[in-house]
Amino acid sequence: MTRLKGLLAAGALCASFTAQAESYVWQVSDGDNQLFIGGTIHMLKPSDYPLPAEYPAAMAAAEQVVFETDMDAVQDPAFSMQLQQAMMLAPGKTLEGELDSKTWARLSAYSAARQLPLAPMGAFKPAFVALAFTMLEMQKLGFGDGIDQRYFAEAKAQGKTLGELETPEEQLGFMVAMTEVDPNLFINSTLDDLEQMAELFDKMVAEWRAGDADDLFQLMGKPMLDEAPELYHLILTERNKNWLPHLKQMLATPETEFVLVGALHLAGPDSVLAMLKKEGLSVSKYKLP
Repeated sequence: MTRLKGLLAAGALCASFTAQAESYVWQVSDGDNQLFIGGTIHMLKPSDYPLPAEYPAAMAAAEQVVFETDMDAVQDPAFSMQLQQAMMLAPGKTLEGELDSKTWARLSAYSAARQLPLAPMGAFKPAFVALAFTMLEMQKLGFGDGIDQRYFAEAKAQGKTLGELETPEEQLGFMVAMTEVDPNLFINSTLDDLEQMAELFDKMVAEWRAGDADDLFQLMGKPMLDEAPELYHLILTERNKNWLPHLKQMLATPETEFVLVGALHLAGPDSVLAMLKKEGLSVSKYKLP
């Protein structure tokens, strides 16, 4: 079965499992200086909390908490409006016209069966429609705020210094770049995933809770690399490379940071962790004393 894992990486990993022996948090050090880096799940059910103990422990130990981008800015309605405008088709074009007849028929049938609104999506690019349908399905299943939102609120409440690895404008650019993927591939892959969402997410979160980055890469990263290598390198490899100087700069200070990024950024041969190791830095699973 074909699945475009970039969509799910951008959307969320979610399900309900008990904690395993390890977590998805690593400790990176350069001499006496250190930071923690943990993989995030962008949407979760209330029953998925509390997180593995390494997450609150890393938060408590950190003076600064760093996110992918400015969480206040991307949660502002103005950012959503900017994204929607960037994802609109050129005048005169339609969603149906962007897809072949078979894909359009499949999308229409799925929309009708799931009572998802397709008509309002007619002026948007297929990648945006795929993302929107994924979010709507997740909300129907009871998914809400994920780790990023919760830890951003907690960090502010605790008076932690906040930081980000990229600007909202940069993140918007990466999201818009997803529209360069073959639209029929994107829609069909999304529908494949939506039809088995609960089962797929259960497996994803199980691997995340077990701290199993290798299996998570095989489930999500490798299929994207095989099916849409341009997308893989754009939203994962290139962003990881862009983040590397920021992480090295953090390690040059005595303060301890807790960096939170999407779980797939910490999996596979092009991961942030692999790049840090190539720089000669010490990278190890964070284990509580």
